[in-house]
Amino acid sequence: MAALPDQITISELSRRSGVATSALRYYETMGLITAARTEGNQRRYSRGVLRRVAIIRVAQSMGLSLGQVGEALSRLPGGHEPTI
Repeated sequence: MAALPDQITISELSRRSGVATSALRYYETMGLITAARTEGNQRRYSRGVLRRVAIIRVAQSMGLSLGQVGEALSRLPGGHEPTI
């Protein structure tokens, strides 16, 4: 498997995470994930967002709301991605 670049597009994040791009945009509006923007205003996600999306999916499958997930993720130190 090819190495993953440091920044990935929304379509690559969707493909690798199994989450629809519309859901990823919604997660972004809720503050669950963040993206940098290119000069052309395209989203670019850090690789760590894959882990964050995986945690969101597991939490939802356990019955947690996105609000509860966001509250838990907000407790992480700035700039750090969760570990599993």
